[in-house]
Amino acid sequence: MMKWLFVSVMLTLALASQPALADQKGHGECAAAFDACLNDCNTRFKDDTAKRAACVPQCSGSYAACDAGVAYDKAKPWFEEKAQETKKFFEDMIEDFKKENPEPEKPEGKSI
Repeated sequence: MMKWLFVSVMLTLALASQPALADQKGHGECAAAFDACLNDCNTRFKDDTAKRAACVPQCSGSYAACDAGVAYDKAKPWFEEKAQETKKFFEDMIEDFKKENPEPEKPEGKSI
């Protein structure tokens, strides 16, 4: 059973680091992977406090990366929409400026 828990935790952490899969995960799944990782640390290093203390930050880092990926994926459509709105604003502003301030015509012929 311990082997399957370890494999499960490692697989979960590997998947959490994949940006493409982050949108398929939710905050609850990140928390569940974090809890499983902590349980694994406590089980593997039950008698070694120093090694357990080194294992816990890895769980925290994986959780933070997973949770940030979930948050980013949820906010991504809003950011893309705002980027398109901003782009259109500047394109319209440049077009209006060109209409109000046409370039002067260059005289034909040779210049000095």
